[in-house]
Amino acid sequence: MKEIDCRGLSYLQIIREVKKYFNSIGEGEAVVVVNNELGRSNVIRYAAHKGYKIDIEDEKNRFLIKMEKRGCLESEDEEEIFSILITRDKIGEGNDDLGITLMSEYFEALNEYDKLPKEILFLNSGVKLFKRDSKAIEDIRMLYKKGVKLLISDTSLDYYKLTEQITFGEIASMYDMVVAMKKAKKLIKL
Repeated sequence: MKEIDCRGLSYLQIIREVKKYFNSIGEGEAVVVVNNELGRSNVIRYAAHKGYKIDIEDEKNRFLIKMEKRGCLESEDEEEIFSILITRDKIGEGNDDLGITLMSEYFEALNEYDKLPKEILFLNSGVKLFKRDSKAIEDIRMLYKKGVKLLISDTSLDYYKLTEQITFGEIASMYDMVVAMKKAKKLIKL
């Protein structure tokens, strides 16, 4: 049985390693080894989400999660189609540096998620995420390369004088934004 040793890795690196292995096989088993509770809970949540059978063995400072992939059929459920509305360049109130870091981590985590949004709409200061020095720009570009449609408000770009910095995505009018929001099955607002 394959052992995936994820001790000392961040939660995103753990999920990346687990996904890499299970995406490379049709069916099979593996034991994932982590050394913290956050890693343990993320692996369990991932396995449950994918429909894998799991068996957990907890030891002091070491968690073994046996995962088994058998006949797990994944289908695109209408309920899982979603869009995201980004209205700020940071998450939360308070410390701007923390909010910018959280937004960057959000896009990094979104890239690792199994179901990507159909589209992401950027309004107001959310368009600042397209600045060349943005912490999130490369992860946003990766989503675009994966086929996520990016709509960027023309009015917001003009206001922040960022139109010239747009190298990917679609500059859109407010009408385009309204149409996209109306068509969205689910709309998540950040």
